[in-house]
Amino acid sequence: MRWMKLQHYSPTTIKEYNRELTGFIDYLEAEDLELEDLQLIDIEDFVFSHEVGERAKNRTLSTVKSFFNYLCSRGILAKNPAKDVKLIKIKRKNPVFLQEEEYLLLIQTIDEQATGFVGLRDRMIVSLFLATGMRVSEIAGMTFGCEKKGRDGRYVLEVMRKGQEMDFVYMNSAVSELFDVYLHERRKIETTCEAIFLTYRNKPIDRTAIYRMVKKYFEMTGIDKKKMGPHVLRHTFATTLMSKDVSLYKIKELMNHKNISTTEKYLHVMEEDLKDVVEKIEL
Repeated sequence: MRWMKLQHYSPTTIKEYNRELTGFIDYLEAEDLELEDLQLIDIEDFVFSHEVGERAKNRTLSTVKSFFNYLCSRGILAKNPAKDVKLIKIKRKNPVFLQEEEYLLLIQTIDEQATGFVGLRDRMIVSLFLATGMRVSEIAGMTFGCEKKGRDGRYVLEVMRKGQEMDFVYMNSAVSELFDVYLHERRKIETTCEAIFLTYRNKPIDRTAIYRMVKKYFEMTGIDKKKMGPHVLRHTFATTLMSKDVSLYKIKELMNHKNISTTEKYLHVMEEDLKDVVEKIEL
């Protein structure tokens, strides 16, 4: 864990890694297995015996692989028994997102139902999801000093993104105007807390509170999706850009994806257009 902290892994990643690794060590002790005696089949037995989804099994396997990579790199073990264990191939599912009329109705619901500072905060957070594609942890982690207003009146945020890397997030003019209003009200609150977004108790808002807030407004709006959390709004941002013919590579950068293959899942929005295009062929 100390090595992971030195490598600037996020606290959430370290917590998950520790949980997975603790389960693996418990398994070895229960089966009376020694690290140096492990074979490929022992790793497979541990990972694939879990009654969890395929993605969860892959996460567990990735943790075990990383653990043995570390032990081998430090000369603690001579061989890596997890090296040749294959990850499960997972069929990619289209992301859940909101249609334009749905997210406009969501905004309208917040404007009509939410009041006071908390209502303004909720409107600002949802607008950031829809107009920047930020992750929930990135919004929760925003502190004063991360924002910079340009001569054109638009804000640029410097935030800690996935992988513990600083990166820029760009607001459009409409969201920048709303941010001005929000910051004006936020600065009226007497607190030593530097977090930009607060709970009604004037404490830094966390991921769970944001999730509950987004889900609440989904339900108030009557939106019924397979998933009802903030990530739906992030998917909506990318899908909307794709439908407006924004370059896949630009969307990749705005979404802070490491690989273009991750961004390619938003190509699904083009399927209906392709169905219409073939109708133009006359025989």
